[in-house]
Amino acid sequence: MNRLSWNVKRICNKLFANMPDVKGKMITKNKSIEWISYGDSITSSNGWQPAVAEKLGLTHVNRGIGGTTIAENGSIAWIDKNGNYKGHPPDPQPKGTTEILSSMCNSQRIDATIPLTTQLLTIMGGTNDFGRNIPLGNGLPTNKQPNLDESTFTGALCSMVEKIQLRLPDCRIILMTPVPRYHDGKYEDKNKAGFLTSDYARAVKDVASFYSLPCIDLYSNVGWNRMNGEYYLIDSMHPNNTKGYKRVSEIVIGELEVLQQDVKSKIQD
Repeated sequence: MNRLSWNVKRICNKLFANMPDVKGKMITKNKSIEWISYGDSITSSNGWQPAVAEKLGLTHVNRGIGGTTIAENGSIAWIDKNGNYKGHPPDPQPKGTTEILSSMCNSQRIDATIPLTTQLLTIMGGTNDFGRNIPLGNGLPTNKQPNLDESTFTGALCSMVEKIQLRLPDCRIILMTPVPRYHDGKYEDKNKAGFLTSDYARAVKDVASFYSLPCIDLYSNVGWNRMNGEYYLIDSMHPNNTKGYKRVSEIVIGELEVLQQDVKSKIQD
């Protein structure tokens, strides 16, 4: 498993500074921090987060919305007064809910579902952008060409990160790449925009590096592909409960434990 670089881990030291027991015990729940998982159906299904929260003693709130892209596509969803997802068309709108634009880069969704008290935010997306043929865009922003076109994947991802960091400047943000898809034992074909899922995963890593954010590279580390994908997925993209989500949990726990252990070692020294 690839580990986050020392520079990236240092960024997150403050996140865990007040939490660890110097004897190496699991973080106790009464000292836990508020973790928001933000994403699409692979997040909203809540298949991988419980093991992570239990192992690391985090207080977890799920803010995934199934079917959503990082890029803006005009989709809507309904949330309750606490920001919890309650449905989307064509189902009827539940009573007492508010309609929001639900693309992950949209300010309505960011402001309504990510509390100001959030201390740790994981963001996973990209598989639906592949599925909906969203173009990658024209690269990372520069001063001459800010390039935050939210109709493109890279532009929307950069715009989303900037919106969240302006709203929550002290929140520790960790980007996560999409997982590989399975195509009945075949190699993946490019989508109608001319890209593979791996291209969207690479763009997530590039954006994370550009903004000096940690990135958990699920695409490169989950270990499923055209030969064994059926053992980990229930369809072309969703992990199953017995093996798929377990593997995702293991990778996320491993990466976050590196950050936690660095702080413990520093305190012991």
